[in-house]
Amino acid sequence: RNAGVLVMNNVAPPPPGSVYQMWLIDHAGPHSAGVMNDKAIGPSTTAVLPDLGSSTTLAFTLEQGTGSTQPTSAPFAQLTLS
Repeated sequence: RNAGVLVMNNVAPPPPGSVYQMWLIDHAGPHSAGVMNDKAIGPSTTAVLPDLGSSTTLAFTLEQGTGSTQPTSAPFAQLTLS
């Protein structure tokens, strides 16, 4: 309950020195839901989102280093949560 599982297939790894960061977005704004570096991306990648809360959107950004406390660019992908 109140959780989600994300499965992605054939996703290219992020460029060296960066990560894909997942954001759960609710009425208060974006909250980090974790990062995926090049080692976390495979032919099939699974991520568990344990606490969706009142989030309405899952978004993805490309972030430098090990991630960010807030998105530094517009999301390159978004999924509406229902």
